[in-house]
Amino acid sequence: MFRFLFRKSPKPRSRVGKSKPSFRASDLPQGLGLLEGIPLERIAAKLNSALPLDYVERLQYRVKTGNPSMSDDEFACKWFELKRFFLMNLILKRTPMFSSEIDEIWHEMLMFTREYQRFGDQFAGDAIHHSPEREPKEMPGERAWFDWVYAHLFEFTPTSSRCWNGFFRNPLDEERTDLLRKANEDEIAEQWFDMEQAKRYPEVAETIRILIKQAIHEARQSVSSRRFEDTGWKDSLTNPNNMVYMAGAMMFFSIQDSDNFTSGMNSQWPVNEPNNYNNKHSNCSSSGCGGSGGSGDSSGNSGGGSSCSSGSSCSSGSGSSCSSGSSCGSSCGSS
Repeated sequence: MFRFLFRKSPKPRSRVGKSKPSFRASDLPQGLGLLEGIPLERIAAKLNSALPLDYVERLQYRVKTGNPSMSDDEFACKWFELKRFFLMNLILKRTPMFSSEIDEIWHEMLMFTREYQRFGDQFAGDAIHHSPEREPKEMPGERAWFDWVYAHLFEFTPTSSRCWNGFFRNPLDEERTDLLRKANEDEIAEQWFDMEQAKRYPEVAETIRILIKQAIHEARQSVSSRRFEDTGWKDSLTNPNNMVYMAGAMMFFSIQDSDNFTSGMNSQWPVNEPNNYNNKHSNCSSSGCGGSGGSGDSSGNSGGGSSCSSGSSCSSGSGSSCSSGSSCGSSCGSS
């Protein structure tokens, strides 16, 4: 079941850390670029069909009017990532928004109230709510989980890291890794996944099952391996989606050496493909609300050392901040 996640591939197609990649719509994969074995093709098609061309064209016009320097290709790449975000919202109980630039497009969608309501009804069975926090919220554990799930759902595109301000800069929180080590699948499902949508869509239920089993597998492998090389995952460096490999590294260093997480992760970036988004990375979200199945509380909000601002700032022990161009925003949930 999990071979496709760590298999070798002779033709690398994208780079995790390529410096300032250009926005090119021609680089985007078909559909939403789901990884092999993820059974969400019909749901991705349903998402696209719930977004009429006229709605998207008017949205694009509004976004570009407010951002005159934005090209059609840049809009297409960011719009592509927002649709991935909506798909993740159908799966996860809580889906914080970690990119102010993607969030800006979401804000503009809300301006078309009838169309946005219709989109939510058709795709998620109800509105996908956008509920801001009183102030930006430090969420390193949630950001790490977001990265792990994203990497196991989607093919990495040349501008994914640019759109989301880098990946894998925070360890998974101890509460989360402890639960994975206990391997209670039902408890994991209820705490982290939208089980109401799982009842609505069999494909969502199957995807949740795949993600849970894979997360437990990686946690167990990490526990039983003294060094990352002992996991056997390093061979996947030649996979066109290096994100899966790095998600496995994130799991390992979160469990085995969280105190040296950053240096451990930096040692695993592919040769000649440095992560150029370290200083831009943010683990803040300016809102938080639950999915259809649960509360707005989240776990894993401790730790980390940066804060963000999107017209405001949130405090942290380090006193550092990231600009409004960094990954700040909101989170959503379907009611």
